Amino acid sequence: MQQSYVLTIWDLFTMNGSDVCGGEAVVAVIDGDQEVDRITVSGKCQNPNGYRRSYTGKPGLAARIVSGPGRIQFSQC
Repeated sequence: MQQSYVLTIWDLFTMNGSDVCGGEAVVAVIDGDQEVDRITVSGKCQNPNGYRRSYTGKPGLAARIVSGPGRIQFSQC
């Protein structure tokens, strides 16, 4: 059985002096203690609603940022 998820990322950007630039974040998808996938998100997102990307996998997955800027939410649909 497959589960649908939505990965939402906020504050995906870097600062170069006073310039706002695009950033790249690497997100690990986790099943218990084991990493099962990695998602790379790049660009510039300062939208208060964030940037959303769909993901399909087995039930019970979680996610965390491995590297890069931003904060995420990984939720079931």
